[in-house]
Amino acid sequence: MAEREAGPSPSSSALHGRAPPPKVALPARGVTIGLRWSGVEGAGNQILAAKVECSGERARLVRLWRPFTDVPGRRDLVSQVGAWVAEEARWAEGRLAIGVDFALSLSETHLRQLGLLRQGLRGPVTLGRHLHDRFVGSTGDFTEAAARFRAELGRDRPRLTDCYRGELNLPTSARAHRQTFFGLCAMASVQASFVPWDQPAAGRPVIAEVRPGLVARSLLGACSYRDDDRDGVARASTRAAILRTLRAAARLEFEMEQAAQVVEDGRGDHLDSVLAAVGVAAAWADDFQGVPSNVPRSEGWIHSIREEPWR
Repeated sequence: MAEREAGPSPSSSALHGRAPPPKVALPARGVTIGLRWSGVEGAGNQILAAKVECSGERARLVRLWRPFTDVPGRRDLVSQVGAWVAEEARWAEGRLAIGVDFALSLSETHLRQLGLLRQGLRGPVTLGRHLHDRFVGSTGDFTEAAARFRAELGRDRPRLTDCYRGELNLPTSARAHRQTFFGLCAMASVQASFVPWDQPAAGRPVIAEVRPGLVARSLLGACSYRDDDRDGVARASTRAAILRTLRAAARLEFEMEQAAQVVEDGRGDHLDSVLAAVGVAAAWADDFQGVPSNVPRSEGWIHSIREEPWR
Protein backbone atom coordinates (compact mmCIF):
# COMPACT_ATOMS: atom_id res chain seq x y z
CA MET A 1 0.00 0.00 0.00
CA ALA A 2 1.57 3.29 -1.04
CA GLU A 3 2.45 5.78 1.62
CA ARG A 4 0.51 9.01 1.71
CA GLU A 5 2.37 12.02 0.38
CA ALA A 6 3.58 14.29 3.17
CA GLY A 7 1.85 17.65 3.34
CA PRO A 8 0.15 20.14 5.62
CA SER A 9 -2.09 18.75 8.29
CA PRO A 10 -5.87 19.16 7.93
CA SER A 11 -5.81 21.69 10.76
CA SER A 12 -3.27 23.96 9.09
CA SER A 13 -4.37 27.57 8.51
CA ALA A 14 -3.15 27.39 4.91
CA LEU A 15 -5.63 24.59 4.19
CA HIS A 16 -8.50 26.79 5.34
CA GLY A 17 -7.28 29.84 3.40
CA ARG A 18 -6.37 31.82 6.52
CA ALA A 19 -3.29 34.02 6.72
CA PRO A 20 -0.89 33.69 9.64
CA PRO A 21 -1.01 36.32 12.40
CA PRO A 22 0.26 39.68 11.09
CA LYS A 23 3.80 40.87 11.71
CA VAL A 24 5.00 44.44 11.19
CA ALA A 25 8.73 45.16 10.95
CA LEU A 26 9.97 48.17 12.91
CA PRO A 27 13.40 49.85 12.93
CA ALA A 28 16.07 48.26 15.11
CA ARG A 29 16.77 51.54 16.86
CA GLY A 30 15.15 54.96 16.94
CA VAL A 31 12.19 57.02 18.10
CA THR A 32 8.96 57.67 16.21
CA ILE A 33 6.22 60.18 16.98
CA GLY A 34 2.71 60.07 15.63
CA LEU A 35 0.89 63.40 15.42
CA ARG A 36 -2.90 63.65 15.47
CA TRP A 37 -3.17 67.11 13.93
CA SER A 38 -5.88 69.77 14.09
CA GLY A 39 -6.63 72.89 12.09
CA VAL A 40 -9.36 74.42 14.25
CA GLU A 41 -9.11 77.53 16.39
CA GLY A 42 -7.18 76.67 19.56
CA ALA A 43 -5.52 73.77 17.75
CA GLY A 44 -2.75 73.53 20.35
CA ASN A 45 -5.26 72.13 22.81
CA GLN A 46 -6.36 69.46 20.32
CA ILE A 47 -3.13 68.12 18.81
CA LEU A 48 -2.05 64.79 20.28
CA ALA A 49 1.30 63.00 20.05
CA ALA A 50 2.40 59.44 20.75
CA LYS A 51 6.08 58.59 21.17
CA VAL A 52 7.38 55.08 20.51
CA GLU A 53 10.92 53.87 21.23
CA CYS A 54 12.14 51.07 18.99
CA SER A 55 14.91 48.82 20.29
CA GLY A 56 15.87 45.48 18.85
CA GLU A 57 12.80 43.32 18.42
CA ARG A 58 10.53 45.40 20.63
CA ALA A 59 8.85 48.79 20.65
CA ARG A 60 7.57 50.68 23.65
CA LEU A 61 4.95 53.42 23.87
CA VAL A 62 6.69 55.85 26.19
CA ARG A 63 4.42 58.87 26.09
CA LEU A 64 0.96 60.10 25.07
CA TRP A 65 0.60 63.86 25.40
CA ARG A 66 -0.53 67.20 23.98
CA PRO A 67 2.75 68.97 23.11
CA PHE A 68 1.34 72.42 22.25
CA THR A 69 -1.06 73.29 25.07
CA ASP A 70 1.19 76.17 26.10
CA VAL A 71 0.69 77.75 22.63
CA PRO A 72 -2.92 76.93 21.70
CA GLY A 73 -3.25 79.78 19.19
CA ARG A 74 -2.47 78.81 15.62
CA ARG A 75 -0.31 81.85 14.88
CA ASP A 76 2.02 81.18 17.83
CA LEU A 77 1.94 77.44 17.19
CA VAL A 78 3.23 77.87 13.63
CA SER A 79 6.36 79.53 14.99
CA GLN A 80 6.87 76.80 17.62
CA VAL A 81 6.62 73.59 15.60
CA GLY A 82 10.13 73.85 14.17
CA ALA A 83 11.70 74.27 17.60
CA TRP A 84 9.63 71.38 18.96
CA VAL A 85 10.80 69.02 16.19
CA ALA A 86 14.43 70.06 16.77
CA GLU A 87 14.11 69.41 20.52
CA GLU A 88 12.54 65.99 20.01
CA ALA A 89 15.31 65.12 17.54
CA ARG A 90 17.91 66.10 20.13
CA TRP A 91 16.35 63.82 22.75
CA ALA A 92 16.20 61.02 20.16
CA GLU A 93 19.92 61.53 19.45
CA GLY A 94 19.25 62.22 15.79
CA ARG A 95 17.18 59.10 15.14
CA LEU A 96 13.65 60.48 14.89
CA ALA A 97 10.81 59.95 12.42
CA ILE A 98 7.49 61.79 12.73
CA GLY A 99 4.26 60.67 11.11
CA VAL A 100 1.72 63.45 10.51
CA ASP A 101 -1.88 62.62 9.67
CA PHE A 102 -2.52 65.55 7.32
CA ALA A 103 -1.69 65.97 3.65
CA LEU A 104 1.82 67.25 2.96
CA SER A 105 0.87 68.17 -0.59
CA LEU A 106 -1.99 69.00 -2.95
CA SER A 107 -3.05 67.47 -6.23
CA GLU A 108 -1.00 68.52 -9.24
CA THR A 109 -4.10 70.16 -10.73
CA HIS A 110 -4.61 72.29 -7.62
CA LEU A 111 -0.96 73.25 -7.51
CA ARG A 112 -1.22 74.45 -11.11
CA GLN A 113 -4.37 76.40 -10.27
CA LEU A 114 -2.50 78.19 -7.49
CA GLY A 115 0.59 78.71 -9.64
CA LEU A 116 2.61 76.75 -7.05
CA LEU A 117 3.66 73.64 -8.97
CA ARG A 118 7.36 74.50 -8.72
CA GLN A 119 6.99 75.04 -4.98
CA GLY A 120 5.15 71.73 -4.65
CA LEU A 121 8.00 69.98 -6.41
CA ARG A 122 10.40 71.33 -3.78
CA GLY A 123 8.36 69.95 -0.89
CA PRO A 124 6.17 70.92 2.08
CA VAL A 125 8.48 73.60 3.54
CA THR A 126 8.50 75.71 0.40
CA LEU A 127 4.84 75.05 -0.38
CA GLY A 128 3.79 75.86 3.18
CA ARG A 129 5.75 79.10 3.22
CA HIS A 130 4.09 80.33 0.02
CA LEU A 131 0.62 79.33 1.19
CA HIS A 132 1.14 81.22 4.45
CA ASP A 133 2.43 84.33 2.73
CA ARG A 134 -0.35 84.30 0.16
CA PHE A 135 -3.39 83.57 2.32
CA VAL A 136 -2.43 84.51 5.90
CA GLY A 137 0.29 87.15 5.73
CA SER A 138 1.55 88.90 8.84
CA THR A 139 -1.84 89.79 10.32
CA GLY A 140 -4.39 87.43 8.75
CA ASP A 141 -6.70 84.92 10.42
CA PHE A 142 -6.22 81.19 9.76
CA THR A 143 -9.93 80.37 9.66
CA GLU A 144 -10.58 83.03 7.05
CA ALA A 145 -7.41 82.13 5.16
CA ALA A 146 -8.32 78.44 4.99
CA ALA A 147 -11.78 79.33 3.67
CA ARG A 148 -10.28 81.49 0.90
CA PHE A 149 -7.78 78.74 0.13
CA ARG A 150 -10.55 76.21 -0.41
CA ALA A 151 -12.76 78.62 -2.35
CA GLU A 152 -9.94 79.41 -4.78
CA LEU A 153 -9.38 75.72 -5.51
CA GLY A 154 -13.04 74.88 -6.08
CA ARG A 155 -13.72 71.24 -6.86
CA ASP A 156 -11.98 68.59 -4.75
CA ARG A 157 -9.38 66.62 -6.66
CA PRO A 158 -7.58 63.53 -5.35
CA ARG A 159 -3.86 63.06 -5.48
CA LEU A 160 -2.70 59.78 -6.98
CA THR A 161 -1.63 58.64 -3.50
CA ASP A 162 -5.19 59.21 -2.26
CA CYS A 163 -6.40 56.86 -5.01
CA TYR A 164 -3.75 54.23 -4.24
CA ARG A 165 -4.51 54.34 -0.50
CA GLY A 166 -8.30 54.55 -0.80
CA GLU A 167 -8.35 57.84 1.12
CA LEU A 168 -11.84 59.34 1.30
CA ASN A 169 -10.98 62.66 2.99
CA LEU A 170 -9.18 64.52 0.22
CA PRO A 171 -6.71 67.26 1.22
CA THR A 172 -9.04 70.13 0.25
CA SER A 173 -12.36 68.57 1.25
CA ALA A 174 -14.74 70.32 3.63
CA ARG A 175 -13.62 68.00 6.40
CA ALA A 176 -9.84 68.16 5.84
CA HIS A 177 -8.93 71.52 4.22
CA ARG A 178 -8.31 73.40 7.51
CA GLN A 179 -6.07 70.62 8.73
CA THR A 180 -4.19 70.53 5.42
CA PHE A 181 -3.77 74.29 5.18
CA PHE A 182 -2.67 74.82 8.77
CA GLY A 183 -0.40 71.78 8.70
CA LEU A 184 1.44 72.95 5.60
CA CYS A 185 1.84 76.44 7.08
CA ALA A 186 3.30 74.89 10.22
CA MET A 187 5.82 72.82 8.23
CA ALA A 188 7.33 76.00 6.78
CA SER A 189 9.49 76.43 9.90
CA VAL A 190 10.64 72.81 10.22
CA GLN A 191 14.13 71.61 9.36
CA ALA A 192 13.77 67.95 8.45
CA SER A 193 13.88 65.46 5.59
CA PHE A 194 10.39 65.23 4.11
CA VAL A 195 9.92 61.92 2.32
CA PRO A 196 9.55 61.22 -0.55
CA TRP A 197 10.87 64.65 -1.61
CA ASP A 198 14.09 64.28 0.39
CA GLN A 199 16.36 61.35 1.09
CA PRO A 200 16.66 60.58 4.83
CA ALA A 201 19.94 61.96 6.16
CA ALA A 202 21.91 60.87 9.22
CA GLY A 203 21.17 62.99 12.28
CA ARG A 204 18.25 64.76 10.63
CA PRO A 205 14.61 64.09 11.61
CA VAL A 206 12.33 62.57 8.98
CA ILE A 207 8.72 63.64 8.47
CA ALA A 208 6.26 61.48 6.54
CA GLU A 209 2.55 61.65 5.79
CA VAL A 210 0.58 58.75 7.27
CA ARG A 211 -3.07 57.75 7.75
CA PRO A 212 -3.90 56.07 11.07
CA GLY A 213 -7.07 54.59 9.64
CA LEU A 214 -5.10 52.93 6.84
CA VAL A 215 -2.86 51.20 9.39
CA ALA A 216 -5.88 49.90 11.33
CA ARG A 217 -7.61 48.78 8.15
CA SER A 218 -4.51 47.00 6.86
CA LEU A 219 -3.86 45.21 10.15
CA LEU A 220 -7.30 43.86 10.98
CA GLY A 221 -9.87 45.33 8.63
CA ALA A 222 -11.19 47.91 11.10
CA CYS A 223 -13.26 50.42 9.14
CA SER A 224 -14.07 52.63 12.12
CA TYR A 225 -12.97 52.81 15.72
CA ARG A 226 -14.64 56.06 16.80
CA ASP A 227 -17.86 56.18 18.81
CA ASP A 228 -20.89 57.39 16.86
CA ASP A 229 -23.14 59.61 18.95
CA ARG A 230 -25.78 59.76 16.21
CA ASP A 231 -26.85 56.17 16.66
CA GLY A 232 -25.30 55.41 20.03
CA VAL A 233 -22.62 53.04 18.72
CA ALA A 234 -19.66 52.65 21.11
CA ARG A 235 -16.48 51.09 19.73
CA ALA A 236 -14.31 50.69 22.83
CA SER A 237 -14.01 46.98 22.08
CA THR A 238 -12.71 47.78 18.58
CA ARG A 239 -10.08 50.14 19.97
CA ALA A 240 -9.03 47.47 22.46
CA ALA A 241 -8.79 44.90 19.65
CA ILE A 242 -6.55 47.26 17.64
CA LEU A 243 -4.24 47.68 20.63
CA ARG A 244 -4.01 43.92 21.06
CA THR A 245 -3.19 43.55 17.39
CA LEU A 246 -0.46 46.19 17.64
CA ARG A 247 1.00 44.35 20.62
CA ALA A 248 1.11 41.10 18.63
CA ALA A 249 1.98 42.44 15.18
CA ALA A 250 4.47 45.19 16.04
CA ARG A 251 5.54 43.92 19.49
CA LEU A 252 4.36 47.22 20.91
CA GLU A 253 4.51 47.40 24.70
CA PHE A 254 2.40 49.86 26.67
CA GLU A 255 1.23 50.51 30.20
CA MET A 256 -2.29 49.75 31.33
CA GLU A 257 -2.87 53.46 32.00
CA GLN A 258 -1.97 54.22 28.40
CA ALA A 259 -4.25 51.47 27.14
CA ALA A 260 -7.09 52.93 29.21
CA GLN A 261 -6.52 56.38 27.68
CA VAL A 262 -6.73 54.92 24.18
CA VAL A 263 -9.72 52.68 24.77
CA GLU A 264 -11.76 55.26 26.67
CA ASP A 265 -11.23 58.03 24.11
CA GLY A 266 -14.42 57.78 22.05
CA ARG A 267 -13.12 60.27 19.49
CA GLY A 268 -10.22 57.96 18.69
CA ASP A 269 -7.61 60.73 18.80
CA HIS A 270 -5.28 58.87 21.18
CA LEU A 271 -5.44 55.77 18.99
CA ASP A 272 -4.82 57.90 15.88
CA SER A 273 -1.54 59.14 17.33
CA VAL A 274 -0.41 55.62 18.28
CA LEU A 275 -1.30 54.23 14.85
CA ALA A 276 0.56 57.11 13.18
CA ALA A 277 3.67 56.36 15.26
CA VAL A 278 3.55 52.68 14.28
CA GLY A 279 2.83 53.49 10.64
CA VAL A 280 5.83 55.78 10.28
CA ALA A 281 8.01 53.27 12.15
CA ALA A 282 7.08 50.52 9.68
CA ALA A 283 7.80 52.83 6.74
CA TRP A 284 11.14 53.76 8.31
CA ALA A 285 12.09 50.09 8.71
CA ASP A 286 11.52 49.76 4.97
CA ASP A 287 13.62 52.89 4.25
CA PHE A 288 10.47 54.71 3.06
CA GLN A 289 10.53 52.72 -0.17
CA GLY A 290 7.63 51.56 -2.31
CA VAL A 291 6.38 54.81 -3.87
CA PRO A 292 4.92 53.91 -7.30
CA SER A 293 6.84 55.34 -10.23
CA ASN A 294 3.79 57.09 -11.68
CA VAL A 295 3.08 59.21 -8.58
CA PRO A 296 4.00 62.86 -9.32
CA ARG A 297 6.82 64.18 -7.17
CA SER A 298 4.75 67.25 -6.32
CA GLU A 299 1.95 65.15 -4.77
CA GLY A 300 3.97 63.20 -2.23
CA TRP A 301 2.94 59.84 -0.78
CA ILE A 302 0.99 58.40 2.15
CA HIS A 303 3.42 56.08 3.97
CA SER A 304 2.35 53.06 5.98
CA ILE A 305 3.15 49.42 6.53
CA ARG A 306 4.57 48.17 3.26
CA GLU A 307 1.69 45.87 2.43
CA GLU A 308 -1.20 44.29 4.23
CA PRO A 309 0.35 41.64 6.51
CA TRP A 310 -2.61 39.31 6.00
CA ARG A 311 -1.69 38.72 2.37
